[in-house]
Amino acid sequence: MKRMLSLNESEEKIEIEFNDENLPVDGADDAVKNLIEEEKLLERSFDPTFINIIQRQDTLRNVIDRLKNDEIDMNTDFQREAGLWDAVKMSRLIESILIRFPLPSFYFDATNDDKWLVVDGLQRLSSIRKFIIENNPSEKLRLRSLEYLDIFTGKTYEDLPRTYQRRIDECSVTLFLIQPGTPDEVKFSIFRRVNTGGLTLNFQEIRNALTSQKLRNYLRELAGDTYMKKTIGAKTKRMQDQELVLRFLAFYANDYRQSKKNITVFLDEMMKKLEKMSQTELDNLAEIFRSSVKRSWDVFGDTAFEKITENGSGIRRNLKNSTLFEVWTVALARLSEEEMKTLEAKKAVLQEKHIQLMSEDDMYFQSITFSTQKKSFYQIRCDRVQKLIDEVLHA
Repeated sequence: MKRMLSLNESEEKIEIEFNDENLPVDGADDAVKNLIEEEKLLERSFDPTFINIIQRQDTLRNVIDRLKNDEIDMNTDFQREAGLWDAVKMSRLIESILIRFPLPSFYFDATNDDKWLVVDGLQRLSSIRKFIIENNPSEKLRLRSLEYLDIFTGKTYEDLPRTYQRRIDECSVTLFLIQPGTPDEVKFSIFRRVNTGGLTLNFQEIRNALTSQKLRNYLRELAGDTYMKKTIGAKTKRMQDQELVLRFLAFYANDYRQSKKNITVFLDEMMKKLEKMSQTELDNLAEIFRSSVKRSWDVFGDTAFEKITENGSGIRRNLKNSTLFEVWTVALARLSEEEMKTLEAKKAVLQEKHIQLMSEDDMYFQSITFSTQKKSFYQIRCDRVQKLIDEVLHA
């Protein structure tokens, strides 16, 4: 059962209803669902000659050298951030290396040979970095709760006998390196396939991991907009706020009705377009986005983007809804300043009519709740919202 949402819960992470794009939660069942969904994403066939992933046997010392020289992007902006393991788990990893247990494989996107991107192995790399490279004494890992080498309890890397330091250096590791030319969609697939245990990555986390620092900062900055926080809450789970930003940009700048892709791929492709835009183009879109969420706040207040229905027992407020965010922000962004002034003056009527629409129009309610990727449902919700706005403006 979904709980009632209060925006006063500013210190609590807000969950947003994403309909067909439900964000995965921890667990194997969700991992399997994610793999099934991933199969739907690879709608185009690829020339196998473009899918280039090489396997390399290497030593841990070479990986450590890359870490030291900042040649591996630890991507701490990425939700599945480095340093999630506690000291005990990190220590047990180091102990495994010291007693010559084999390490699991590491996966890197090696498209840029000067800056590998971690696909799988982030927590292991973070642990190795904290033990060997970290210079801050308060942050450096000291071994604890060891099973076999308790004589090293409290030790740092520098405290180890040279014999054991050498075991770390000479530790054999298997690297899988995604090579230049491999299609982005295949990279997305690899991310999903190797992250099927523990914390399963959602689509926006994967997009974030595979994009540039500039675009990460851009989406994060827009997600931190004052009116964005007012309308959806101060904190959201797992980059949901950044996906909402991306949704606006994608649906505002492109016609989903003309796209042959589902919404997930539609958003993936928008990320690529944003990467190619000039700073002026990005700034213009940012200004339009900020204006649209302010307009949403001006006419709906803290009930913006909520599915609110009325029945015999009164009004029921549900979670913030991604589809309502998408359709309303885009519709309001396209209004003139004069039209917005009129709409704001009649906001009580607009709110009442929208609750009535969600309560009484089954097709509209379905279009924002079920099978939201269908072009017919997209058309329905766009038409209904535009018709509602026109009725209020010209009443």
